[in-house]
Amino acid sequence: MRGRPFIINQDGSGKRFQSIEAKKGIYDEGWLQELLRKQPELLPVADIESIFYPLIPIGREVNTNSGAIDNLFISPRGYLVLVETKLWKNPEGKREVLAQAIDYGSSLSKWTYTQLNTAARQYTKRFEKKEMDLVEWVESLYGPIEGGRIYFEDTVRKNLRLGRFLTLIVGDRIRQSLIDMIDHVNRYPHLAIDVALVEMQVYDISEDNKGYPLLIVPNVVAKTEIIDRSIVQITITKDGNHKIDVKQEKTKDDKKKRISLTEEAFWELLKKQSPDDYEKARKLIDEYKEREDIAIDPADTSIVARLDINDSGYRASTFYVSQNGHLGVWPRTIATQLEKAGLDRKLAEDYGSEMRTVLKMPARRVELSCPVKNIDLERFKSVVNSFIDKVKVANSERV
Repeated sequence: MRGRPFIINQDGSGKRFQSIEAKKGIYDEGWLQELLRKQPELLPVADIESIFYPLIPIGREVNTNSGAIDNLFISPRGYLVLVETKLWKNPEGKREVLAQAIDYGSSLSKWTYTQLNTAARQYTKRFEKKEMDLVEWVESLYGPIEGGRIYFEDTVRKNLRLGRFLTLIVGDRIRQSLIDMIDHVNRYPHLAIDVALVEMQVYDISEDNKGYPLLIVPNVVAKTEIIDRSIVQITITKDGNHKIDVKQEKTKDDKKKRISLTEEAFWELLKKQSPDDYEKARKLIDEYKEREDIAIDPADTSIVARLDINDSGYRASTFYVSQNGHLGVWPRTIATQLEKAGLDRKLAEDYGSEMRTVLKMPARRVELSCPVKNIDLERFKSVVNSFIDKVKVANSERV
């Protein structure tokens, strides 16, 4: 059962909005496709994987060998999002809808960068009244590309070759049968697809309930997950017989060891921009990723090791690695985080003082960071581990 939004006045009076059903003919799939083209922010891709955000439209009804992709988007980092729109009133079978979405991804993975660039040129000529190459279009919206144009093009080529993109099935209502099918796909880890179901609930909030404005509430209903990865080894003997060994590389609960696309993109960019810092930074993060009390949080410009503060719901941003190969800490941020968790901010102040010495930072410097290659990592880890132990002790005493 879906809830309906209310508007509440100061005196407690209010109004409940009614959802608009597509079957009434008020809108169709074409309307939804055009809406998503004009307002890509409606698609909650950042909730799925931040590397896909923000979305830049580069195609509408894009022809492939498997049919036409309704909407095609790309992020400034070179990651593609395919959108297939389906309305409740159109009763395609769950297998047909999902298979169609997967087929589009399969067809796109056979494209070259030149083909994608051609699609972007056709899109900009049609909708922007100025034909632009893909890179030009991206930079016109978000400025110079991080890592440079050549790196962007190489990333897009790699993503196309690996089929490393996101497919969204978007509708006014998502049928339970399709949700069940996504769950079914998740049981088969060899199907390395990434599909999400997005429901767009549409409400008429006009005074007379006869038109605009509309309230649209997007929601990620379900998505596929690569649960396990298997290594298959085939040994062929001299007599022509063969032996197959399957080794499970990861388990369902081994989430800490998985590398998201956002993290993978971070490491690729760091390796390009600061190769001298890459190996040490990667080794450091991998070491802390093994700890149960540390969560590794990749973002667009950094990767952060956060300490879980038991039972408080808060995390302390223990240290970070930036995209330019710097290792550092934010003492003031950590102090605020500890304070919110009910702990003494002096723990962060002492931690900052020790880190200032380790990183060889001047007294007035607020943000403490230094190239990884210039840091004594054993000494750095000793200070980090000591801080973690002190936080745990303080937290247990508070409880």
